[in-house]
Amino acid sequence: MGLRTALRQNTVILAGLLAAGGWVFVTLLNVSSSMGSVTYGDWIGQSGVAGLVGLVVLLAIGLLVVSVYAELGEMDPLPEEFPPEQ
Repeated sequence: MGLRTALRQNTVILAGLLAAGGWVFVTLLNVSSSMGSVTYGDWIGQSGVAGLVGLVVLLAIGLLVVSVYAELGEMDPLPEEFPPEQ
């Protein structure tokens, strides 16, 4: 079963994917609002550098969620599914 077929036929997976994307967005906002200054301040705890690293990781995860969701809109020919439908 292809990824596009799985997401169209199973709405629980699609809802989970959208919930994960929403969670990443809310966490991204939380990290950006709670991180300290990048240039000044304490390097222990919620420092600016740790916040930047967290933001980069969350942005990468968010882009992965968006790219998987964008797979639904593709109209290119699909590879043959296994097992073949008759």
